[in-house]
Amino acid sequence: MTSDDVHAVRSATTVTCHYKRAGVPPPVEMLERFRMLVGRRAAGRVLDIGAFSLEDLLAYRHVCYLALLGATSDLRGERPDLAVEFVAADLAPLPFPDRAFDVVVCRFSLCSTENPPFALREVSRVLRPVGQLLFLEHTRAPGVVGQAQDQAQEMLRGSRRCRLNVEVLVQLRRAGLVVRRADWFWPSAHVRAPLVQGVATHPDAQYERELAWLRNPIQKTGEPPWPGR
Repeated sequence: MTSDDVHAVRSATTVTCHYKRAGVPPPVEMLERFRMLVGRRAAGRVLDIGAFSLEDLLAYRHVCYLALLGATSDLRGERPDLAVEFVAADLAPLPFPDRAFDVVVCRFSLCSTENPPFALREVSRVLRPVGQLLFLEHTRAPGVVGQAQDQAQEMLRGSRRCRLNVEVLVQLRRAGLVVRRADWFWPSAHVRAPLVQGVATHPDAQYERELAWLRNPIQKTGEPPWPGR
């Protein structure tokens, strides 16, 4: 971690995603789908980044330890049946040891840091080798909509508003994670950035072998096309 990384992340600690501010509710359909995903997959030791509603906590059923980072203060004491710890820290660097969590849940938080790649590298670091990242974020759209987001972001440069054009799936791959599932949602009420939710994990051994094969075409006649099979 460089000094530039630390400065960039800490300078964004007061930024809040527009979906967490009063008057800009996130799409209910997408929230409900994400909470169902969390309820099915979150188990063991869980790090939740960005919880802002009681319904976010009600999704947890099979958790032995829940760390809440960036959660709203009114959630304190709402789940006395769980081992919950409120953590006062930045998204990056995360104040946890390597491979500390079975699941990391991240909702509407990447837009609030000026260094999403570094933040996701930190998420990757604290996620166990067979762990899962469950994410719900607004993202940069492809095509002309994405170009409009870029222009809007330039106009907002220097303001204390969240970033409009974080390419979530691209940044996940750059952090060394593999996107196993991604569902898009385009809000219809008015023009907003599209949302994407899904699941990402560390690459497994078979994925690494196949990726290596794609990067290095077959050199010898008769060599099997898929190593390890």
